[in-house]
Amino acid sequence: MVYGLTGGTGSGKTTVADYLREFGCEVVDADIIAREVTAKGSPVLDVLAETFGADILDENGELIRKKLGSIVFGNKEKLAKLNELMREALDTRFRKALDEAGSKRLYSKVFFDAPALFETNREHFVDRVWVVAADLETRIARIMKRDGLSREQVLERMASQLPEEEKIRKADVVIYNDGTLEDLRNKVAEALNK
Repeated sequence: MVYGLTGGTGSGKTTVADYLREFGCEVVDADIIAREVTAKGSPVLDVLAETFGADILDENGELIRKKLGSIVFGNKEKLAKLNELMREALDTRFRKALDEAGSKRLYSKVFFDAPALFETNREHFVDRVWVVAADLETRIARIMKRDGLSREQVLERMASQLPEEEKIRKADVVIYNDGTLEDLRNKVAEALNK
């Protein structure tokens, strides 16, 4: 059984993933895999630089994620192109990581931590979906503080994601993260116990 873990930016999904690890679950992180796939010297990175411009790379030839983000967030065509260019390499690595996690047999539950699970049509990787949700203003404040972005930049990023209401509608489990960290930890434990 593989569980998808997703949620809008600023919802607290990363904190939920940390609690899942604490409770003995294996968590395969899509963002870490994406960083591996776009590492310096990778064929995917070369294609991205060719498509979006060499200025997405720093002087060492490494991806400047904020620069790429500023190009694709708020532009549906460019975001779709980015997803298309990365899909095959990511899907191959996702399958491998999930297979490895499942074959260890050390974990009773494997979670696929994928922020854009629905947006990139990767629901087929999972059997059930958990969505972490939070109030819009809370999410905006968290991202502004965490990433040093303006309100407008945060809203632009949010606009590239599926609306939270739709994610909730597609979820098997919804964890609302509008309280304290202790509340959130208890909600995760309760959802695991069910």
